[in-house]
Amino acid sequence: MPLDITLLGIQMPTLLPIFVGVAILQILVDRIMSDVGIYKLVWHPGLFRTAVFVSIFTLPCLLIYT
Repeated sequence: MPLDITLLGIQMPTLLPIFVGVAILQILVDRIMSDVGIYKLVWHPGLFRTAVFVSIFTLPCLLIYT
């Protein structure tokens, strides 16, 4: 896959649309986890949210760039 894509005439890195998509997905996952009560079980919810985001963001990046 190319390192740059053209979207609506704007050339941007491939990671930018992936980042936006993962951010939207993270909002949904965060809402589900908070409704289930997972954040009551973790030590630091902010750190856990960041780790989940990084994990979700890394999966499509590894699939594209390997």
